Amino acid sequence: MEQQRPLAQGTGSRNNVVNVFPGRVELRDGWQNRNIFSVAIKEVVEVSIKGLISSTLTIEVNDGRRLNVEGMARPDARQIKAAVEDQKRKAGLYE
Repeated sequence: MEQQRPLAQGTGSRNNVVNVFPGRVELRDGWQNRNIFSVAIKEVVEVSIKGLISSTLTIEVNDGRRLNVEGMARPDARQIKAAVEDQKRKAGLYE
């Protein structure tokens, strides 16, 4: 089985990794990234960034959850936000 390459990827503190794929966003954490939470792009309501040096990326899901990734580099956070917004725009075109 062939793995898809992520469109954007970033790491935060405490072994948090965010991957953006064409149809979903994955958040991995824990020892060797064993805990995986995946959410479809269509379920993402908003992606926001706070902070300049050690940024906090917040992904809000349509069921009310807010997923925070703290300690992320600003360029990584901006890349993830841009990739999610681009995928949401593309998903809106094809619905």
